[in-house]
Amino acid sequence: MSDTTHSQNTTEHSAYDGRLIEVPAGAVNLNGIIFVPPEAKGQVILTYGIETIKENSHQTAINLAQMFHTRHIATLIVDLFSSEERELDARTGYFRNNTEIMQQRIIGLAEWLLENPETAHLSPGYFGSGSAGAAALIAAAKRPDIPTAVVVAGGQLESARSALSGVLASTLLIAAEQDEATVKAQQEALTLLQHNKQFEPVQGVSSLFADQRSFDEVARLASDWFELWLLPMA
Repeated sequence: MSDTTHSQNTTEHSAYDGRLIEVPAGAVNLNGIIFVPPEAKGQVILTYGIETIKENSHQTAINLAQMFHTRHIATLIVDLFSSEERELDARTGYFRNNTEIMQQRIIGLAEWLLENPETAHLSPGYFGSGSAGAAALIAAAKRPDIPTAVVVAGGQLESARSALSGVLASTLLIAAEQDEATVKAQQEALTLLQHNKQFEPVQGVSSLFADQRSFDEVARLASDWFELWLLPMA
């Protein structure tokens, strides 16, 4: 991801016009970047956990946010862990797959957005990949009254399996076509989801964010999904 053109272009876009904020998420405060475009009709929490440096999850989130903004969708980008937690994880591995902590924080972020006057009128959605994607689904099941739509890109979702039947949000699962394990796992997860749901393989790739073309396809699929389901709140 770090070698792709879109990573370089985004940094030249004045931090995509977002602003840095500190957001309460349960028992902790997390650093985030929020942007509400004119005439926004929905909002997406773009969360990421502890991935490899090569995956460059922060930059991926910023690039996705820019695409969502063209569809009049507000975004909140949040690293689900503090720098101290990341340091501890480097020694212990405690946080990187801890979907229980992540889902609690996603719910806290969503509650804050619904209480924030700037965003309280916007339909909420969640976007996550890997462990953060599984956590987004668990959060959607724990508080089914909050998200209207969820998009998960990659991730095998084993930790979310028991929660899937409780997800009411319209859910899109995206996998790289050549990542056979993830394709199989997501197709199995699809059978457990009870409401509006769809599975989309990105053709010809083994990793969703391996190059510009695969990134663009993920961004298009996610944007289309959120634009369809994040309807204006009454």
